[in-house]
Amino acid sequence: MSGKPAARQGDMTQYGGSIVQGSAGVRIGAPTGVACSVCPGGVTSGHPVNPLLGAKVLPGETDIALPGPLPFILSRTYSSYRTKTPAPVGSLGPGWKMPADIRLQLRDNTLILSDNGGRSLYFEHLFPGEDGYSRSESLWLVRGGVAKLDEG
Repeated sequence: MSGKPAARQGDMTQYGGSIVQGSAGVRIGAPTGVACSVCPGGVTSGHPVNPLLGAKVLPGETDIALPGPLPFILSRTYSSYRTKTPAPVGSLGPGWKMPADIRLQLRDNTLILSDNGGRSLYFEHLFPGEDGYSRSESLWLVRGGVAKLDEG
């Protein structure tokens, strides 16, 4: 807040003047103190801190956009919440995500699909030619190839 404390309409400024104009909400430039009582509806938004998560969240920013029949767009978002959870680390490091950050990992006969939203979706191991379906995500995962039998 520009290094200045917040105050409400009717509070006194540091020079003794009363704040007489503006909304009854928070005003900038009054003496240090409690800016306002707890909001009756609760805190519902914040920038850049999400009040529900207590995490710094930066909205998507487009860094590169090249037009064409199949446009190339490089954009990114950040959430400090992703740095404290077991969320997959994106290409730009902890907390950062890009639409291209999609990974498929094989761990202990389980397939883990890390989507570009930072979530991990689990599938049973698939053999060549098999498929799996996630009902919660309405998403099919298909493994290509054909199972080869030993002719020995």
